[in-house]
Parts: sequence; structure tokens; C-alpha cells
Amino acid sequence: MPWQSRLGANTELATRVKSILASKNLTLHQASQTSARLFGRSSPYYLPHNLYYDLSHGHFSPSLFQLFAFSHISNYRLRDWLRVFGFDIEAIPRLQIQLPSKRTGLLESSLDDPLSRISWFRNRDAGIPWSGPTPLSQLIEWTESRRIDSLREPRGKEFLYAKIGSEDALAFPELLPGSIVRVNPEITNEALTRIKPNGSADLFLVQHAKGFCCCQLRLAGLGRIATISSQLPYAQMEFKVHEEAKIIGVVDLEIRTLPRAVLPSVAKALRKRWKPEVLAPEPPQLGPLLQRSRLRMGLSFRAAADMSRELANGLGDDRYFSAPGSLSDYETLSTPPRHLHKIVTFCAVYSLGLDTILQTLGLSLQDSGREPIPDLLTDRSVPVKVEAADVTDRIGQAGFIGELFAQIGGIPFFLRGSLAALSGLPRPSLKDFFWIGGRRNLVHPYLAGGVVAVVNRQKKKPNDCGSKPLWQQPLYVVLKRDGTYLCGCCSRENTSLVVHTYPGGVHKREQFRNREAEVIGKIVSVARKL
Repeated sequence: MPWQSRLGANTELATRVKSILASKNLTLHQASQTSARLFGRSSPYYLPHNLYYDLSHGHFSPSLFQLFAFSHISNYRLRDWLRVFGFDIEAIPRLQIQLPSKRTGLLESSLDDPLSRISWFRNRDAGIPWSGPTPLSQLIEWTESRRIDSLREPRGKEFLYAKIGSEDALAFPELLPGSIVRVNPEITNEALTRIKPNGSADLFLVQHAKGFCCCQLRLAGLGRIATISSQLPYAQMEFKVHEEAKIIGVVDLEIRTLPRAVLPSVAKALRKRWKPEVLAPEPPQLGPLLQRSRLRMGLSFRAAADMSRELANGLGDDRYFSAPGSLSDYETLSTPPRHLHKIVTFCAVYSLGLDTILQTLGLSLQDSGREPIPDLLTDRSVPVKVEAADVTDRIGQAGFIGELFAQIGGIPFFLRGSLAALSGLPRPSLKDFFWIGGRRNLVHPYLAGGVVAVVNRQKKKPNDCGSKPLWQQPLYVVLKRDGTYLCGCCSRENTSLVVHTYPGGVHKREQFRNREAEVIGKIVSVARKL
């Protein structure tokens, strides 16, 4: 019976909470008394003494504030307590990527647990060169899992990541709606010196009163910049630097999902010039923060509610849904939601950082407990053979892996749970990834700067691409008879395979007779340096 399975799961949860407290020589009674002493019995942080009973019978679900109290009293990390109760905060960026977005927004890229172990790989001893497109499965192989903190450089760069919106794609077609871009704040000052009156070669992430945008910039006077729209009729706005606009950083990497590429639209609010407003800091209260974030993402209450419904359906839990009236009440009354479900919804729909919301509620992941809950008590799998792996194979490896890290300049570990969303493949494997970073002059302009491509090996029938613009052309990986690979747009003409190339920007056709070349699959995602 369904209710019996739920009762069993609830009983197991109560037992696990009891074991976690016992590992700190605490009972629930002691935790309850401590919460009453620290926060007061009438506070939302108070832990009731009958919590085990309520948990076992499904009558009770602790609030975010009570989980913070558990963390503070036990000195175990809040993120681990959230995991115990079914919330994996590292899934937030995946939800942000899956939901469509009208406006450009920052992704939550700071939630990686440095103690988490992930599947990792090592160089293969095959001696295969990587000067041209090559399957990654020929260059690397899976090995023991690694801890994330053992894979990061000691002084790694602090990158930011953003998702390009469909209504403010000023850099189209260089950047497409839905693309994930990496932003490097460290080279901003250097790049600013290269801006000319007629425009910059670099793309910048800029924040203004209406939100964010990625575009080229030009000098518009002393201390003033102006945005440039490559093709679409967005208003060319001028801003005072620091007062009316903040330059977040330089865009240096794009992760482009090709099957979902769509023609962007121009938002009415961004079509006509407007009077720039002075940038204000993030509001310290929840209501104003939610209002500003919703308007910045170009959403009405109804549109935001529809996105929350999509989120709830995808996660199979109605508690992630928030009706238009409830969203309005959160903004007007600044009433904090009791459960984390709504917090996750705000992060995903409004493109907000988790810690930003928690700070408005007087909470912080950093100010909670510091120790990790033991893996066995959080129901996390403990990999076999892990000790030596953390010490030996660190990020500064030689061979192909060293070249891969050098090309990318930093691995976005927070995207590891989003590979299916970015590629459209239910279960992407190592065989689906191709190295394309070994040749500068690739056959298609939108593979220039490419490092890694994901290939759908089920799609082997090329479409006619002659009438499509470059940004919309389907791309394929082709295996030639000599064992080398080509990447480009293809078409079938009678019994011949034609690969359309663009050396020097000039369209040419390379024709292969039957059995001289084979289509391996369709490129569905590309990571490329800018």
C-alpha cells in the first residue's frame, strides 16, 4: 500500500535523525531544550520535543529555520541536514538551466560541495595524437572517483556563469539564447583598455537597472560606455560606469546547445531607449528582493507561477508550485516561506543565488555548522578505492588531460548534473564526447575556438543546410576512410556525402563518394573559447 511505503520512509527518516544527533552525544530532548534557550520557544527555530513521532507519522516537515537550528546545535553543515531531508541544493543550477528564461541571469555556480566525490578519468596509454577531432574515449578512461577539492587548482580563478535570455540576446548570433557563458572578472580592467570608440572585440557581462546583458561595448565619453547590438534592433544605451552600469567581467567561454537554438525576440522594454537609473544594492528584505528579481527576469506573476508549475511537474512535488497570489503575497508581505521548496522555486525561476535569499532571512550556509555529517548517515554512497586517488592524480596532469585543462582554463563542476539538459541525451557517456580543440581552422565558423563537442550518435541522417543561416545549421561528425574525423554541416546528394566547409570564410563543398566517409552523429552541444 502507498501509505505503508510512506510510513516506512518516514520511520527511517526519524531513525536517521536520531542517529545523527546521537553521533554528537545529543538526544532530541537536549536539542529541543537548547533551541528553546538559544532562540525561544515561540521562534521558528524551536525544535519540538515530539519531532520523532511527527516525522514517523508524516504529520510534520521541519522548516528551513528548524533545519538551521539542527545545524547550529549539532555543528553539522546545513547543506547536509538539507540532504537528509531530501533536498540536494546542488540541483539548483540544473533547474535554472532546464527552465526557459526571457532575460539573461546569473546561474548558481557556488553550491558545489568540496567534499563530494565525482567520477573521474585518466590518460589512456594509446599514444593517439589529438591534433584533430578525436573521440574522448580514445584519449581518456574512467578511473577511481575524486573529491572535488582535490581537482581544483589551489588558487583557481573565480568564474561566474550566466544563461543568455531569449529577449535580450544583444550579442546574437555570436551568443545564442539559452547558451551558458563563463565570465572572467579578473581580466576586466585589461579588456576595458582595449575598448575602442567604434566597439570592442571582447564580449562583456554588464549589469544595469533592468538586469544583465552580454554584448560588445564602445566608449561613449569619459567614464561612459554604450552597448552594441550585433544584428537585432535593441536600443543602444549609454551608461555611466559604476553609477548606472557595472561591468561584471569578460565572457571567455560559451556552452552552446544546438538542437534548442531559436531565433531571439526583442523585448518591448529593451527596444526603445530608457533613462538609465542608478544601480542600487540588493534589497535586504525578501519581498523587495523577489520583486526586483522577477522584474529583472521579465516575468509577470502569472508567468512565474506557470514556470513554478513546470518545475513542480518535473520534480513530481506540488510543493514547488506557487500560485500568482502567493507570489504577490511574498513580495508584499515579505513573509518567509516555511519550507525550502519555495526557496528552490525562487532560485530557479528568478535566477537567484541561494545564499542571497538565505541572507535576507538571517541565515547563511557559512554561518551554520561546519562539520560534514558522515556519509553513511546521509545515505550517500561511499566509493571503493579512494585514498590514493586524492593524492596522486591532481589537476596539474601531463598528457591530454593537462591539455584539456589548459584549453578550458577551469572545469565547471557545478554543471556535471546538467549534461542531459545541455545535450538532450538522456544518459550521455564518454563515447558521446569529442575533442575538437586541436585544430584552429575548423570547417565551420561556429566551431572556431571549440574545445569539446557532444554528439548524438543516433542522429546519422544529415539535413539539407544550404538555405539555413550559419547559426542554425546542423553540424555533424564525419569519419573518413583514413581514420580521421571532420566536423561540419553535411548533406546527401545521390550516393555522395557533401561536407560544407568555410575556409577563410568562403563556402566550399567537399564531396565524398560512398564508403569514403561515414556520419558518426549530430553535434548537439559545443563548449568553445571566445
